[in-house]
Amino acid sequence: MNDFRELEEDKPFLSMREYARATGYLPVSIRAVPEKEREGLSSRIVIESVFPEHPELPEVDDRALATCLQILNSKLDSIIKMIAFHSNSKEMGLSKVNISDGGLRIISPAGYARDDFVEIRLMLPTAPSMIFYIYGKVVSSEPAGESSELCIEFTDIDDDIAEQIAKYVFHKQREILRKKRSRTA
Repeated sequence: MNDFRELEEDKPFLSMREYARATGYLPVSIRAVPEKEREGLSSRIVIESVFPEHPELPEVDDRALATCLQILNSKLDSIIKMIAFHSNSKEMGLSKVNISDGGLRIISPAGYARDDFVEIRLMLPTAPSMIFYIYGKVVSSEPAGESSELCIEFTDIDDDIAEQIAKYVFHKQREILRKKRSRTA
């Protein structure tokens, strides 16, 4: 898989970016939005569940049993979220992205031109049952072998989606800091 090029002229501006960014592999798909479809579009979250909802656990008088049931329920919820994330990620395809709540950079097999209006369908591991539909404008498209390196600025992003992306970015940044600390310890 192609890696992003870090341009010399970009280096002085990396610390001046408006949004915190993170790089990772995420399920994502991009499509051009024809002019006739653009009116009234707004970003949205689609909740996808592989399993139906279940009733709440009944109250149990035995504290130890109640605690065990809550732990089991929590573990099952985690497994269900992982299954949902992996099944949807296969459908969309994992791509290396550099993302912030202002936009993303991605290597795309499809070619797009500067100023193309696109729909980005995205999942985050921090919110595995949600698929985000975000709209943006291609601000840069450079050849990258047989693919294109795209920089897309989000033009319409819901506050809840921006918050979920920010949570993912900070989660990734904490991972990086933990790894750095463990190497120096």
